[in-house]
Amino acid sequence: MSRRRITRPEPDPTWPVLIECHGEAPDEPGDPDAGGGHPAAAAGPSGRSRVVPAWLVAVALLLACAASAAAALWWQHRSRVIEVTNLVRPDYPAGPDPSGCPNLSGCQVQVSVSQPLNTLARRLFPDSTVLSSVAVSETTTGRVVRTAIVLRTGSGIVVSAEALCVPGAGLVPGRAGPLPSVGPAQTDFVVTGDPGCSVAVAAQIPRAVPVPLAELQQLAGDPTGQLRR
Repeated sequence: MSRRRITRPEPDPTWPVLIECHGEAPDEPGDPDAGGGHPAAAAGPSGRSRVVPAWLVAVALLLACAASAAAALWWQHRSRVIEVTNLVRPDYPAGPDPSGCPNLSGCQVQVSVSQPLNTLARRLFPDSTVLSSVAVSETTTGRVVRTAIVLRTGSGIVVSAEALCVPGAGLVPGRAGPLPSVGPAQTDFVVTGDPGCSVAVAAQIPRAVPVPLAELQQLAGDPTGQLRR
């Protein structure tokens, strides 16, 4: 008796395989309940894997790159602003520091009421109380570069006067503001002396207090209060 050998064809590896995850066996292709046809057609939309469109991925990448670039530009701008602020310098190298001492110089600050401007202020406002009175002089030469006084009168007026003389500086522009006859008022005067030298006077007058305009003008404009180069 002869035996016939039957060879089964190998499955095609390119044929899509659908894995059902519903806990039930997939319908056979010829099952009339499943409607026949290919198994993938019977799976419907729920059995298909979702694919993100390429254009949506590209748009997301472009938005991320744009946000990163904007953040980098903002940080660079902020860093530049901070750097410029830190590099602010006086207009001229011989400008004074906050105490009035010229830069690159050594100075000493002393309590002094004997300077001409301070003496003039106490004479013009005899009923006043001296709140502060200082003189700044160069250590090497002893030359006075700044003198200042602040006083309060019996009627509550606060007057501050300062004489400053900076070597190498140009002319200081003068300034004088209008004043009412009665407070409240606040004003300042600047009178120019030698190049780089000036006298500045400021006053705060309370409400209903007469403004001592003549005394303030004399304190700012008296030549004896100016410092000399």
